[in-house]
Amino acid sequence: MPDDVRLTVRERVATLLLDRPATRNAIDRTVMARLAELLDEIDVGVERGEIGVVAVRGGGERVFISGGDLKELALIRTEADAVAMSRTMRSVLDRVATLPVPTVALLNGDAYGGGGEVAVACDIRVAALDVKIGFNQVALGIMPAWGGIERLTTLVGRGRALHLLLTGAVLTAGEAAAVNLVEIAVPRQDFEETAGGLLTQLAAVPAAPARAIKSLVGSVSPASSPELAAVASSEFARSWVAEEHWAAVEAAARRRAALRAAAVGPSAP
Repeated sequence: MPDDVRLTVRERVATLLLDRPATRNAIDRTVMARLAELLDEIDVGVERGEIGVVAVRGGGERVFISGGDLKELALIRTEADAVAMSRTMRSVLDRVATLPVPTVALLNGDAYGGGGEVAVACDIRVAALDVKIGFNQVALGIMPAWGGIERLTTLVGRGRALHLLLTGAVLTAGEAAAVNLVEIAVPRQDFEETAGGLLTQLAAVPAAPARAIKSLVGSVSPASSPELAAVASSEFARSWVAEEHWAAVEAAARRRAALRAAAVGPSAP
């Protein structure tokens, strides 16, 4: 397995780092498999009392997770394969959401599409104020497939969730904090200190009360909805194979190519 998804554990703080600069920290099926392996290691560490909190972050300072790796995922062309991909990553994020220890998304960069779904799978979100977050899958003619619809709705409410999901609106960290999508938003220069302080504080909570608190909160506001997995994956797969989706993907590729060309400028005569 490549080492662009790494796990470190220090002083009961486990950090999952997705470091794929060439793809803006995007998720493909290899990454999904690697995350599942690392969650197995986290499960062991939690049971041994070696892990008291789990943090998820992206490499660099510009992007948390940009979503699915469209170049690799474009190979998926059947409903059955789309369902399988959706269920695989949904199960990974369900495992993150239901870990017995607290989980924290460190939004050190922008989170779009699937990146937003990863963020809301965590219990707490800490963001630098210059970060943006958006569930903009609708721009590609698809819908969130990894449990993000249910988790977003739990956080921000029905009407706000519908607005964000149907318009693909992108929020600043401050705006996200105002609608309960982000718990802590701080200036960029204070981000690392704030995040580190929170992780240290959470790691110091004794295991028994930490587990009990998270379990009871989960009983009031469930972090996963397994009963919705089948219908959500099926509806996603139907939109994935639709002509509208692939037309939107091609249009987005043309826009990116045009922006790259404009940035390079005209060729020399």
